Amino acid sequence: MNLSKCEYCNSNKMPFQGEEIVTVQFSANASHPDDLRLQYNVIQAWMNAMVHSKTDILMIPLVVCLFASLLATPLVLLAIFSNSSLRQETRYLLLANTLANDLIYSILNTSIDALNAAGVGMPKLVCETLLYVLTVAYCNGILTVTAMVVDTYVAVGWPLRYTSLLPHTRTLKIIVCIWIISALAPSIVYIITLGTQQNPFSTLSICILPLILVLSGLHSSLSKIYYSFTVIYFLICLMLIFSCYVMLYCKTRSSGIWAGNSRARQTYVINSVLFIFYFFPLIVLVTGGALQELHLISYMTGLWITLSMANMLMMLPKAISPYVYAFRYREVTKTIWSLSMLRHVRRVSPTG
Repeated sequence: MNLSKCEYCNSNKMPFQGEEIVTVQFSANASHPDDLRLQYNVIQAWMNAMVHSKTDILMIPLVVCLFASLLATPLVLLAIFSNSSLRQETRYLLLANTLANDLIYSILNTSIDALNAAGVGMPKLVCETLLYVLTVAYCNGILTVTAMVVDTYVAVGWPLRYTSLLPHTRTLKIIVCIWIISALAPSIVYIITLGTQQNPFSTLSICILPLILVLSGLHSSLSKIYYSFTVIYFLICLMLIFSCYVMLYCKTRSSGIWAGNSRARQTYVINSVLFIFYFFPLIVLVTGGALQELHLISYMTGLWITLSMANMLMMLPKAISPYVYAFRYREVTKTIWSLSMLRHVRRVSPTG
């Protein structure tokens, strides 16, 4: 194809890989031939990468993590909300928000990846909405994990005032604020992408965030907004977690709870590992996106980075955390055990 002529600039369908068709509606702002040519080249590059990279194997850890999450998360949530004392405590409400959010993320992420792997196209509006909810869910997970660390610091630092500082009603307000803050930056990107497209129901053959940003007429501005807010979120959360742990250690180091293989040390190690799995993929994704924007890595490499992080490292803490917290929190373990015993008693009790 002679791209300089841009013979497909006025149509919605563009040939790719012989007889295959990539259907897309170009942005209303991309009226210049150079913009159309850039969008076409990017679409073709992403589709080539999807076809030749053999990334279907990454569906295996994705499905395994989703299955593990579906087994444990609903059970832990049921234990928290079925126990009146647990659902009144800040740490359990934050835990429930984290687990529910992780379950939403896991289901959406697996669904989007399965459709991409199967080559099933979807309307651009649907793709953008799914990616929007996915991004909000991931931001919410990071902010809630950060709030859990702050809650631990407040509980240890001011044990006598803890109940008055973080009552049940205030915790619910904090959770609502976390959702609002999580949706702030994704909402800006989502609204801009909706405002710069001509036909929101045109079909996309692949649903990934970098492609959505490119198809917008404000690609450069959107990328800057997205990556800037991501870095800001990350730095604020990382600084809060680090500061709370340092101050927590300084307040309790003379008490001896950190000596040997204590429960406090075990909890610290477990939480640190989970936090690394929450934050490390984000660093890699932002770095990979920046390198791809600078044309320092290929689309194939960028695709592998994106899918490896999204299908493995981002999913791993969401699969492990319900098991870890279920065993670490004695009250949750007791509630789960009592629920299972109650179910067993109901099964063996005579009827009639």
